[in-house]
Amino acid sequence: MPDSVSVAGPLVDLHDREIRAATVQVRDGVIDRVEPADDVPDRYLLPGFIDAHVHVESSMLPPSEFARAAVVHGTVGTVSDPHEIANVLGVAGVEYMIEDGTQVPFHFAFGAPSCVPATPFETSGAELGPDAVSALLDRDDVPYL
Repeated sequence: MPDSVSVAGPLVDLHDREIRAATVQVRDGVIDRVEPADDVPDRYLLPGFIDAHVHVESSMLPPSEFARAAVVHGTVGTVSDPHEIANVLGVAGVEYMIEDGTQVPFHFAFGAPSCVPATPFETSGAELGPDAVSALLDRDDVPYL
């Protein structure tokens, strides 16, 4: 990516709740300034989307490939519940998801599954008890239950 890039279009401003013509200057990967513009292309500029509840493993893709598919549609992050892979692989599965997700510039917030299996009537490949859940929550990269 060049050191500096400029993009123009109708800017969706969520703070001021308006759409206005603007030019956005990005320098070294950070928005440097936003300026009013007169004539802009008909391509909207808006913040990236965050999927607030997803089970990445249901996509049958590792997180890095899920990110590549999602980002082209404007999604830049997820709040991801990895309980399905935990049902199969336990803590090792959750750790795999976290590690693979670090391979791409996408924000994954993986939580600690609260109960694996979800009920005593299920057959699963692993169990996560209170000690395992607590250990996951002690990690800096597991922000929620």
